Amino acid sequence: MLSEEGIKVLVEQITENIKKALNLTNPTVEDSFLNIDETAKLINLAKPSIYGLVHQNRIPYHKKGKRLYFLKSQIIDWLKSGKKESKDDAEAKANDYLMKNQLFNR
Repeated sequence: MLSEEGIKVLVEQITENIKKALNLTNPTVEDSFLNIDETAKLINLAKPSIYGLVHQNRIPYHKKGKRLYFLKSQIIDWLKSGKKESKDDAEAKANDYLMKNQLFNR
């Protein structure tokens, strides 16, 4: 049986985990909206390039009236999603696949 103090600690830990899961612990700067100039500066592209990406629906954006806004966290996630696999990563995946499918053991 848990003591009253143990229950309090457990409740605090559960509450903290829920806050983290809901992203309520620390509203960060990453959750701020950027205009096109700020976005261009953040990702080091010219404004016309940003407009092109928006036109092609290749970058996450929000539009209110004629203005474009970009959520910083979404732009960072978008950049991260473009990571290319290194040769070593590809070889490791290939080796794992071959080992799992026992192509070497024939």
